[in-house]
Amino acid sequence: MARPALAPYYVGEAPPLARDAMTLRAKLLALFLLLGVLPIVALGVFNYVRSIKAVEDLIAERTASIAQRAADEIADRYALRQSDLLLFAENAETQRLYRAHTAGDTVQERAAFAHADRYLRDAWAVLNPSYRWVEFRDDSGAVLYTLGVDRGARAAEAEFGGSQLLDVIPIDQPIHDVDDARELGTLLAAVRVQALLPTDALAAAFGRAGYSVIIDRSDGRVLYHPSRAYLGQATSALLGVDGWDLDASVFDAESGRCSYEEDGSARVASFVSLASPDWTVVSSASLDEFAPPFARTRLINMAVVLAAAAAVGAAFLVTTRRMTRSLADLTTAADEVASGNFSPRLPPPGSDEVGKLSTAFGLMVSEVQEMLRRVRESRHMAVIGQFASQLSHEIRNPLTSIKLNLQSLERDVAAKRIPEDSARPVDICLREVTRLDRVVRGVLSVARTRPAVRERGSVHDAVQGALEVLWPQLEAQGVAVVRDLSAARDVVLCDAEQLKGVFLNLFLNGAEAMPQGGTLRVLTETAADGEVGKQVIRVRVADEGQGVPFDLREKIFEPFFTTKGEGTGFGLTLAQHAVEEHEGMLRLEDGGASAGAVFVVELPLAETESES
Repeated sequence: MARPALAPYYVGEAPPLARDAMTLRAKLLALFLLLGVLPIVALGVFNYVRSIKAVEDLIAERTASIAQRAADEIADRYALRQSDLLLFAENAETQRLYRAHTAGDTVQERAAFAHADRYLRDAWAVLNPSYRWVEFRDDSGAVLYTLGVDRGARAAEAEFGGSQLLDVIPIDQPIHDVDDARELGTLLAAVRVQALLPTDALAAAFGRAGYSVIIDRSDGRVLYHPSRAYLGQATSALLGVDGWDLDASVFDAESGRCSYEEDGSARVASFVSLASPDWTVVSSASLDEFAPPFARTRLINMAVVLAAAAAVGAAFLVTTRRMTRSLADLTTAADEVASGNFSPRLPPPGSDEVGKLSTAFGLMVSEVQEMLRRVRESRHMAVIGQFASQLSHEIRNPLTSIKLNLQSLERDVAAKRIPEDSARPVDICLREVTRLDRVVRGVLSVARTRPAVRERGSVHDAVQGALEVLWPQLEAQGVAVVRDLSAARDVVLCDAEQLKGVFLNLFLNGAEAMPQGGTLRVLTETAADGEVGKQVIRVRVADEGQGVPFDLREKIFEPFFTTKGEGTGFGLTLAQHAVEEHEGMLRLEDGGASAGAVFVVELPLAETESES
């Protein structure tokens, strides 16, 4: 193979590598400016402009941690209260009471009520510190049972007011039948606010002037504040112009931060909003308390700048060394390829010149390997062509003689000179002789291209025909055939005899892989070919032999390669060639848990009459 000509360069003009080197030097200079000079300038500006912002970020981070911890504990306590309600609703006594009530059986309901009363009162004795009252209602809203403060006392509180109304939040929980999940009623409860408040978490604060606040977004009131004057007040009293001067919609987000002034002092706060209950936890700290210590950072600016300059210088040296080392590695790889090693160690690809060159070099080596593979294949195909030409002359004369004798036997059968039950074997032999003659001509087509004639044919018929031919051999060898020809469509454009030969080859391979007998499985299905976008029929042929070793899987379709003592190495090559002529694909599939080989034939389905 001729070597490609090298592009010349002229005296007085920088050679290609020199021009690339100039580009690399320019990039290294730009890299030094980017990583050396600009960071130093940015550090100076950052230290003076962002000093206060650093304090705000620190306060926001710490207060966010405090608010999140309190919110998590509130969520846990709320979930615990909900699980308490499930204890009230899903126990056997409550379920029996609701079932009897729903059925309208008053006798059963009275008995169930007595049992439920004892159980629920015992449970209330344990859980009542967290609730003011719990009320059981049926599906129409009528009250069946009440624990804690009764409805009369609650009505009086609602009419005349009372602090108790502000100390609870309502929770409603549907009651379902644990057996069939149908809804039986509703469980209403008033949870005490104090049962949900994490005292220790709320007492935590960042700094001496830090504190936490809890706002009920649904009722628009303050549930917790270190100043008792705000407890139970509307949120507008805390967030209005006389307070934090913030819009309440700020807390609609799941979490965030905000800044405000209080008593002439700037403050930074972080908040976490819960979905259940509909509360927002706010943790606040004073900015003025922490800002002065950060003024010391201005005194160490010079040390920071020097340290940054030293770090940038070291990074520049390391980067330069890495780039030059990558060039050396690439040169070594080129030498290895020149000596015949097509798997050299290449520098890692990247976006710079060296990385792009490494990527291009790797692609070039892959293309060279592919080209060499194609050359080997073309040589194999040339040998096949020569072999096929000789094989045609050696086989056709005996085939003609066999065919004439079989035709004579066919005439004897017609004249009833031999038993009629011999007619079918004679007919099969004649058809197979004709097919063998076509196979001989088909071998020649591997080495030369010719227009193919395709007609609509059934894949299932080709499979059945091949099995019918091989049936005596399979039966004598003890090979059982399991067929599952369940493909919804099986009509393809094909040479029926050539397609039948493909399956004969695969079935013979499967039988030869099981000399002591076994099961040959043939399955068909339709599927969508993602690459072509067409419907295909997929035929799987699986045997129970020893399978194909992993290191030979890439070679089994190569001409002359065989693992059989008397094999020629053409069978799978010709089968693959025939399938590819039908615009299909033949591959060896991973057998999974089974030990045998699984060959898969995929062929594009012919268009239906409606599609055409």
